Amino acid sequence: MTIRFIPAAVLLLLSLAHGAWAGPAEVYNRANALFAKEQYAEALKLYESIPVQNPDLEYNIGATYLKMGATGKATLHFKRAERLRPGDEDTRANLELITNTKADREAFQERGIAATLLEWLLELGSVEKVTYIALGLYLASSCAALALILVRPGAGRRRIAMAMTILIAATAFSGALAVARIISFEDRSHAVVMAEEAPARPDPSAHADPVFTLHEATVVRLGRVEGNYIFVTLASGHSGWVDRGSLERI
Repeated sequence: MTIRFIPAAVLLLLSLAHGAWAGPAEVYNRANALFAKEQYAEALKLYESIPVQNPDLEYNIGATYLKMGATGKATLHFKRAERLRPGDEDTRANLELITNTKADREAFQERGIAATLLEWLLELGSVEKVTYIALGLYLASSCAALALILVRPGAGRRRIAMAMTILIAATAFSGALAVARIISFEDRSHAVVMAEEAPARPDPSAHADPVFTLHEATVVRLGRVEGNYIFVTLASGHSGWVDRGSLERI
């Protein structure tokens, strides 16, 4: 498994934005060197000491946990890396590897065409990327509208009108996609099971017999909270009450 390298300038900008001045690029490179020497515990301490939010850093933390056999923590950080950089093939491959080696592989409900298309669209790029595309299309459609006003009637004006119509439609679509991507990025309604086993009960009570058992690295959708229990739903549709201490929010 390979690790990621972040340009020093990027790390510097990220660290300044978070108020950190302790040479994160140097710390990151030292962590990478320790990872290469298979000194994973030492590498992890350095990675987690860097106070920035970056997909490559999250990926490396996930890779380190995976090497250490902590599949729950690995899944958590790979999922965070995926949220920051949707569609990354290495991140997805590692998540699939963990899923294929889990103690339980729940059966997923078949998704409809609309849900599959929405997931594909959300993986087209980061929040910044889709926002910049939407802004670029908005400026282009504004220029087309101005040209339509200035150009005299004729074939050229009709072509400009057609181009403007297409640009307006593309702007609306990209704007909607940007909003959906922002909502997806801000979504904190999922969590990862950290415990080796987490019994799911029909009621928020330790006295209720479990209806099924979740295992480490399982991703769940979070629902309402009652006391120390939270209602969770699997991708398969199964649901139950789980101790909140066995989960960590993505």
